[in-house]
Amino acid sequence: MARVLVVCAEPIGPQVAGPAIRALELARVLASAHEVTIAAPAPSETGDPRISLVEAGFADYDELSAAVAASEFVIAQSLPPRLLSKLPSLGTRLIADLYNPTVFEVLEAGRDKPSAARRRQQRTVTLASIAQLAAASFVICASEQQRDLWLGVMAAEGLVQIEDYSRDPTLRSVIDVVPFGLPTNPPVAHTSTPIRLMFPSIAADDRIVLWGGGVWNWLDPETAIDAIGLIEKQRSGSPRTHLVMMGIGRPASEELDAMRAGQRMLGHLTRSGLEGEVVHVNRGWVDYDERGGWLLEADLGVSTHHDHLESRLAFRTRMLDYIWASLPIVATSGDTLSALIEREGLGLTVAPADAPGLAEAISALLDDPARLAAAKLSLERLAPKMTWQQAAASLSAICGDEIATGSPDRSALRRVTLAQYPPLLAETHATHGLRGAAARALRNLRRTLTPGS
Repeated sequence: MARVLVVCAEPIGPQVAGPAIRALELARVLASAHEVTIAAPAPSETGDPRISLVEAGFADYDELSAAVAASEFVIAQSLPPRLLSKLPSLGTRLIADLYNPTVFEVLEAGRDKPSAARRRQQRTVTLASIAQLAAASFVICASEQQRDLWLGVMAAEGLVQIEDYSRDPTLRSVIDVVPFGLPTNPPVAHTSTPIRLMFPSIAADDRIVLWGGGVWNWLDPETAIDAIGLIEKQRSGSPRTHLVMMGIGRPASEELDAMRAGQRMLGHLTRSGLEGEVVHVNRGWVDYDERGGWLLEADLGVSTHHDHLESRLAFRTRMLDYIWASLPIVATSGDTLSALIEREGLGLTVAPADAPGLAEAISALLDDPARLAAAKLSLERLAPKMTWQQAAASLSAICGDEIATGSPDRSALRRVTLAQYPPLLAETHATHGLRGAAARALRNLRRTLTPGS
């Protein structure tokens, strides 16, 4: 039994998005065989007596550092640069969770920012990813496409070590796939019709197409709205087809990190005249344990995105919820899970930005009970093969020292850690002014000069 710390940069509680969901679910799987602690900003709660909690975010450096030092393994999607550089001397082994293709996601996330700010963010995120790779004893990601990305970064940065390759020319013992998983138990509805309770204009025999997550810059809700509008024009009478947006904000998102995609979507929706008629938006966020009722009430799940690099490497976690609930899917083609939809017959895919094609696909499934039932059957067969227990089995073995892993590259880690400070200070200066940048510089200097910090 190993002492494992799972670090999450966002609070963990009733309302969580992808990073916190992944941290919590991996911790739950590991807790069956290891002594597990989660470190997350306050206020947080794990809801699992097997998992200890340290309420510490990146700003709580001393508390987070102590939790890392007390652990044999730390699983983190990111860590502060100074703490990352300390890992080799602490003897704590890092499992870097790079399930999010941040080096491309940042290009879309910052699209609305000035060019200088976008370049700072891109530089910071890229260096942070390289530092994670240099510090890690093992790296996990969500798909084979992502693994190819990170292998390419490692090769370009000289992080593929000859000793590791000689021992294992596949490098699966250094970097491997641990996808997002599904709960073992099927979804349940705590309220029989949560969607219709929130939006009573949806009649009992109307069909519901569910947008099962938030609205981010790299997604394309406008095409989904336009498709529903086309269906409404082409049909007369009942049943009507409604699009329900399950969320629009994001839990734990700071104002400085907010994206404008939600505002753009709401503006497009206002111009369409469809809101309250056949398009409905939950301005809040559905609790993690309540989402099952929304999924079960829907007739179809939808996910649409733009055609760009982020899509090539994305792993749309909202589609995992659709699979969990055996909810047939219509999605934009071009990413890992849309390929799964096509291969396994889980629904239909369409080209990016194709509203008529999306409308046709939605109607093709909803108007054909046999086709819809076949997709449901495929989903029911697939779901048991994609549980968190199966997805994270190799991770538990690594923490149990059952397989060999790679070695951190200390010289590369020092180089990349130092390279992160100038863009980080520049970003702090841009967002918090000279006083904020000076305070950050003094904190980093104190930690560097203080033994054991």
